[in-house]
Amino acid sequence: MSDETISLARALSKLGYCSRSRAALYVKSGRVTVNGKVIKVPAWRIDTSKDAIDVDERRLVKPTTVMIMLHKPAGFVTTSSDDLSRKTVYELVPGDLHLFAVGRLDMDTTGLLLFTNSGELQDRITSPEREITKTYVVTVNGKVTPDHVEKLLRGIEIRDGIIAKADKCDIIESEISRTRLRIIIHEGKNRQIRRMFDTLGKSVLALHRSAIGRLDLDLPEGGWRKLCDEEVEAIFR
Repeated sequence: MSDETISLARALSKLGYCSRSRAALYVKSGRVTVNGKVIKVPAWRIDTSKDAIDVDERRLVKPTTVMIMLHKPAGFVTTSSDDLSRKTVYELVPGDLHLFAVGRLDMDTTGLLLFTNSGELQDRITSPEREITKTYVVTVNGKVTPDHVEKLLRGIEIRDGIIAKADKCDIIESEISRTRLRIIIHEGKNRQIRRMFDTLGKSVLALHRSAIGRLDLDLPEGGWRKLCDEEVEAIFR
């Protein structure tokens, strides 16, 4: 067996067919065959370079890799469907490309959100080991002082035993009632920036992601476009 084998559920994701969680459901329901044999175990190991995979009798082939950027507006959740019938970001991108979001932005956060049909590319970008930076502009209530900034850079406990910190933090504009900052992180903890400022006693009034790596957002709100190879590489530089 090849050292490059992966689980069947992950293979469906890497081939751009669906998310890994949905793939597991397809496998368990008997809709997936490997080399003509029905496999109902999502963790079944396969080699995508050798094994033939069919879903509902349709052969899966590795698609041309596509990545797009979206300027996410507020009020959209980063899920393909929502039990509360809220608007989802998938309503804003083309459905025929079979894309899935790379990471998440919460409903009230705006800015740069990436989509791809490549599970491998998604894994590369979201992997903590790669330390890919994300740049945000955040507006909080009250005045943020240099002492607050130092705490953000040094690290703050945002939950029991969980420390989060900023790689870089600059005050853009400071008033008595509110402060606007640029903050760069490479971690991906849930609601990290909001929780960091909560710990300082500052509520986040607005949060906007302006860049991932060296890829800057350059679209109007709600707009999307495909990335070229050079732009994809800029994420990792």
